[in-house]
Amino acid sequence: MFRALIHLASFVVHLPLVTALPLFSSLSFVRPPRATLAFIDNNKRHNFDSSREKHMCSMSSSSPDEMSDADAYHEMISAAVDLTSVYVRNGIVSATRSVRDIDTNSRRTFLYSIPLASDRQQPFIPPPIELPVKIKARIPSPSGNKLAILVEENTPPLESNNGSENRRVVFEIWTDGGHRLANRIVLPKETHGQVCTDFEWFGGIGWSPDETALVYNAEVPSPKTVSFFDLSTKLTDGTVAGGQYTLGVGKSENWGEKYISTALLGLFCVNVETGQIGAVENVPMIRDPASTTGGYVLGQATFSPCGQSVVYTGWDAGGGGDMPRRLGAIYCFQRPCKIYSSPVSKLLRRLSQPQNDREEEGARDDEFDCITPNDRLARSPRFSKLVDGHSKLAYLCNTKGFDTHGGCMALHVADWNVSQGSIVKESQRMIVDVVSMPGETGDSAVVSGIQFPGLFLNQLPDQCFSPDMEHIVATTEWGSTTKVISISLKDGSVVPVDFDLVGNVDMQGKVDSSQRFLSFTDDGGAIVTQSEANFPTVLGCLQPDFLKSRMTIHSCRRIANIAPFSCTSSGRVNPFNPGTGYSYQIITIQPQHGDVKVPVGAVLLLPEQSENEKFPLIVVPHGGPHTCMPTSFERAGLSYGFLCKHGRYAILHVNFRGSTGFGQAALESLAGNAGSLDVLDVVAATHAVIDMGCVDPDRVGVCGGSHGLFSV
Repeated sequence: MFRALIHLASFVVHLPLVTALPLFSSLSFVRPPRATLAFIDNNKRHNFDSSREKHMCSMSSSSPDEMSDADAYHEMISAAVDLTSVYVRNGIVSATRSVRDIDTNSRRTFLYSIPLASDRQQPFIPPPIELPVKIKARIPSPSGNKLAILVEENTPPLESNNGSENRRVVFEIWTDGGHRLANRIVLPKETHGQVCTDFEWFGGIGWSPDETALVYNAEVPSPKTVSFFDLSTKLTDGTVAGGQYTLGVGKSENWGEKYISTALLGLFCVNVETGQIGAVENVPMIRDPASTTGGYVLGQATFSPCGQSVVYTGWDAGGGGDMPRRLGAIYCFQRPCKIYSSPVSKLLRRLSQPQNDREEEGARDDEFDCITPNDRLARSPRFSKLVDGHSKLAYLCNTKGFDTHGGCMALHVADWNVSQGSIVKESQRMIVDVVSMPGETGDSAVVSGIQFPGLFLNQLPDQCFSPDMEHIVATTEWGSTTKVISISLKDGSVVPVDFDLVGNVDMQGKVDSSQRFLSFTDDGGAIVTQSEANFPTVLGCLQPDFLKSRMTIHSCRRIANIAPFSCTSSGRVNPFNPGTGYSYQIITIQPQHGDVKVPVGAVLLLPEQSENEKFPLIVVPHGGPHTCMPTSFERAGLSYGFLCKHGRYAILHVNFRGSTGFGQAALESLAGNAGSLDVLDVVAATHAVIDMGCVDPDRVGVCGGSHGLFSV
């Protein structure tokens, strides 16, 4: 019978201190949560000190082959590859990499430009260029001829005003393939506040099809306020006396944590030639006079292919009649939201004219249209390209919604009327429904021990439609992995797109690594990444016919070996040999307890084993609880890989029921059962690993952060 002794001192006593410290940091990618460790024994007390030296590496190296804990940890985190903003223009793959800077407790950003066409086995890749902190976003136009760069810079001294704010935001418009700076557009503070550059959720900056305008979202201006005691000020232009400390006037409720500067977001358009800026006013009410919290928050805006409308997501901030739920939005994806469409042709025409020649402000566009009135959750609108004068709109939705932090989404598609700038009535149709139990839909393919569990993704890729408009390609959580999938728009079938960039196909022809789809290439291929718990992310390309190929493992090639970056000035980066030092495997078990009989997945890391060696085991239930620990290096590896490779501990990441990627029924089964169902799943997974005979049953520990800490 297992007996758990929970005490923070156990963490310090039974793990080397210098080895334990990185584990805390691995649980604090966003903010430092508390972590603890519980050691499990078989009703006996064990002298852990007798074996401690065996699993602790020396702080001082006696030979060049030995590394200190600090050097070994530096080796792991320097190998991490965090890529964002990946796109293909004119045969060049552009990718932004975020790198830790431990010395300053910040992150640095580097831009890679990787040529696709190369006959060389190891193509030449220009060195990455570090992007200045003042660059907040880079948005290429559809043709690649133009590039919009959002810059936050210091205001020149002549524009300073009695010590007031000395920062301004500028859109730089580069033309001729991004080689010529054609225009710099200063965004007036009177028009709006901070531009939202959170492209993972609220933000979105998009080009019009003719590449003359941009649509973006930013904080709407708050009403002017003055003190009750400032009798010299006349109350004009809607100035509110005493409103500077009133919620809904001078004070706004933000969306919490990462979004502390996000309260009420509106939509704005800017003409990149004239520099004229205007608000999209025919939208759901943003600032509701009857509410202290607001009406709607607007984001994820994109132009329709005809250029006559913008389509966007609107989150209920009080305008929908329900009490708004804002705090914690970074982790909670169940906030009510719908997709809307607003005509903007008249607004764009006004902005295209010089200030003195602009049409009268009375010319207004038609009212907005709610595209998803019956869906509680609808987000991530994406358009296909124009093909023979036709286009489609895809989006994620969940009609009932869910109360768990994350959940399974459905995929819907509608036809777009190019001449009218709106969806074709009654053309909306469901392509993939919400999946309750794995295997309800899909092609019976099995990944990490389960059949298709449903769509578990926050957003669709910007470019998700295949060139022939017959498929949508996306990345979803599938069991203990993230997988690239192809969705047929004809019959809704879902097929995993398997490929191998690192040479790690198992005996059954399966790839247990985590993979991502980033973008289509100009010839119909795909830019993808692959990462494993012991192998950092690599960048690759699928062949143009991959959607029509019937191969089990699709033909692909690696286009970049992204080298480690030093994260501190206190030591050099040691050569990192991917795939060595420790191995990983996915374990799938079927516990007998619980009402929803869905397999429990886990990712097991094991050090390189000598004969008859049994390792101490650290069990890690993830936080959330409605998240998942995939097999990627940046999640399951990194700090945990350091403990495994350098400290020689086995690591068991358990995706208990309640994790995303295992169907909606398993996800919802944790509600009301937290502290029992998840704990029993963790214990069952631990028993399964002990039965494998590779770990020491007398040296088993548990650690966790956030919900993982509660489970401990």
